[in-house]
Amino acid sequence: MIGFIPDEEKADARFVKYLFDATIRRRVQQFTQGAAQDNLSQEKLLSIEFRVPGVDDQQRIADILSAYDDLIENNRQRMALLEEAARQLYREWFVRLRFPGHEHVRITNGVPEGWEKARAFSAMEVLSGGTPKTSVPDYWDGDIPFYTPKDATDTCYVLQTQRAITELGLKNCNSQLYDTDTVFISARGTVGKLNLASRPMAMSQSCYALIGTGHVSQLFLFCALKEAIEHFKQHAVGAVFDAIVVDTFKVIPFVVADERRVRDFSEAVAPMFRQVANLMEQNEKLRVARDLLLPRLMSGEITV
Repeated sequence: MIGFIPDEEKADARFVKYLFDATIRRRVQQFTQGAAQDNLSQEKLLSIEFRVPGVDDQQRIADILSAYDDLIENNRQRMALLEEAARQLYREWFVRLRFPGHEHVRITNGVPEGWEKARAFSAMEVLSGGTPKTSVPDYWDGDIPFYTPKDATDTCYVLQTQRAITELGLKNCNSQLYDTDTVFISARGTVGKLNLASRPMAMSQSCYALIGTGHVSQLFLFCALKEAIEHFKQHAVGAVFDAIVVDTFKVIPFVVADERRVRDFSEAVAPMFRQVANLMEQNEKLRVARDLLLPRLMSGEITV
């Protein structure tokens, strides 16, 4: 890691942060692209030159740009509340068993009549991915998002991926083009991260794509796996979650509710997930607008 301590007489800390986001990051690519292992030394970073206004103007620019960050943070908090609401509804219905009409349902072997105690593997298809050869330029920089563990987010959806592949790249790897709302789980690196695809995506071999079978919907599957994996991690012994393999899903406990409850739950949480996706898209547009505004403010094209 490289840290910055701004000289308060010459630089505003917020301005330095925005400058890095909008300007320096793109320049840094010239040092790292094509390297066997990407790296950025302090020497390389300090060799970058750029023009900046005086500290008073920096502060005014930072005040304008921080308004965008305030909106982004507000949206982030709303997303967290929506995801928590969906999570608590799942727990209320399928963990505490207080779903609508539960008073009139018989409990057998610890689950309501008509429900099934199983393992995660029996409730879904577990599909793998693959990576096109990185040495073939025609396979890369296309329009198909390519999901890897590096793209895992803390929110339910993944909107953007670091890399994209072409149709030719898709044909020359072991990944399918997975539909919107496919559940991705990272199997290596940041193990056990779950995301829903916001649009059709391909996927690397370091993840699995999970698709519910029978009446198991994708939103129910996502919420159920979130709950099951969290519980499993807390009670797992040793290095069970150092990496995920197909057999891992054969030991994760999983309760499949009856078709009516799954349908009702999916309809109840669908607006929450759609709103999260909309807020994520809004935040992405706000970040782009903020980063485009900075050079215009610095050049004087827009005055402060």
